[in-house]
Amino acid sequence: MALRSDWSGEVCPIARAIDVIGDPWTLLILREALTGARRFDDFKRRLDASDNVLAARLASMVDQGLLEPRPYSSGQRPRREYVPTQAAADAIPVLHAYANWAHRHRPSDAEQPPFEVRCGRCEHPSAGVEVCERCGEPLDIDHGVAWRRPGGRGETAKPTAGADT
Repeated sequence: MALRSDWSGEVCPIARAIDVIGDPWTLLILREALTGARRFDDFKRRLDASDNVLAARLASMVDQGLLEPRPYSSGQRPRREYVPTQAAADAIPVLHAYANWAHRHRPSDAEQPPFEVRCGRCEHPSAGVEVCERCGEPLDIDHGVAWRRPGGRGETAKPTAGADT
């Protein structure tokens, strides 16, 4: 397959998915949006992204149906917050798969606890992508999945989507 920038018309579903969520910045923004970032400054602070990269990715994610822009101020410079849609919430297994793959094939040298996916029902860490290995509960927003993130933000976060999803 030749390199190109638009794979939306491909027969292969992996290529079509890459067209929407294959960009590294998109995946990181998605991770942050699902754990509470909503405003441009939130994303900028959490990701340390340049303004132009962040603005372009947010606009693309809105166009692709991953984020819904909602105004939170008006005036000379109206501002929007970006709320994850159901399409964003449905990408949670993709993020889980990325985390699991990295643990197995690209371990961190940092001496910190790993990224964990925790079941909302039994609170057990799970290497499963879609269901808890222990109790079989779905690892999704509706069932209270939680992430324990390493690094400076080692807190446990519960991924959420917008109220209207």
